[in-house]
Amino acid sequence: MIKKIKKGFTLIELALAITFITVLLLTIGWLTIHITTVYEKGLTIKAVSSTAKEIIDDVSRAISTSPARTTDSLCAEVYNPTSQQKAYDDCKKDNARKLSYQQRYATVKIKGEEKQVPINGVFCTGRYSYIWNTAYVLNKVDYETVAQPATFNGNNNFRLLKVSDFNRYLCSQHMVDTAYLYDSSSTYKHTSNQVLTTTGNTEIGVSTIDLLRSSENDLALYDLTLYAPTVHEITSSGYYSGSFILATLRGGIDINSTGNFCSDPPEESLSTDFTYCAVNKFNFAMRSSGEKTRND
Repeated sequence: MIKKIKKGFTLIELALAITFITVLLLTIGWLTIHITTVYEKGLTIKAVSSTAKEIIDDVSRAISTSPARTTDSLCAEVYNPTSQQKAYDDCKKDNARKLSYQQRYATVKIKGEEKQVPINGVFCTGRYSYIWNTAYVLNKVDYETVAQPATFNGNNNFRLLKVSDFNRYLCSQHMVDTAYLYDSSSTYKHTSNQVLTTTGNTEIGVSTIDLLRSSENDLALYDLTLYAPTVHEITSSGYYSGSFILATLRGGIDINSTGNFCSDPPEESLSTDFTYCAVNKFNFAMRSSGEKTRND
């Protein structure tokens, strides 16, 4: 009588098979997470670039349709050339830059280190004005600051607000209008108040658009710099140039650092927060044609 021998796997063979399958699954999982992370990072970088282009196009249209104004007329609206001659002359020397652009700074703690960074600002084109809060005051998790955000009619939860403002009230109302440094004249400088506000100003249009609120990638400004505008002596058209830094709200971004602008991801998990961070700097140059007025 022939005995039938039952064949099967030994415990060692089963252990090796389970180990192999486990390693294979972990590798597949890691590759999936890595590929997804790279894909999401690519989408975020693309979103930063496309959103920046939309902002530049919007500001370009606002500037190109702004009324042509001479530097003399802009400065004379805020400072009397006779009784406030010193401030008026300073305004002309500056090409009325402070009547077109202002940005406030404050000390913010980033990664445990205190740094001076932009917190809010305003850019007045003569047709529309743009007022913004930077990520340093919007992000309460990565940044520690006591600075107050800009407000618009009681609202301070905005990122980049577009406002109808033909007379540049958003800029002119935040200038010092009392004698401070010069005898018998106002001072051509910003107010010391860190809060930019329009509450109670009936000259500002009620229709507003937040250009960054609908961003799917949670983007915010970190800086917006405008250089002194150049005004043509004959046509009075203005030439504006500047730059801005746009990035994700999350990521603990430090634009003052060298090399790595984003904070490191948490070590205790397979987090993709670090890959969510994307930052880029954009330059722009625009010219106002001066073809539109308040009644257009």
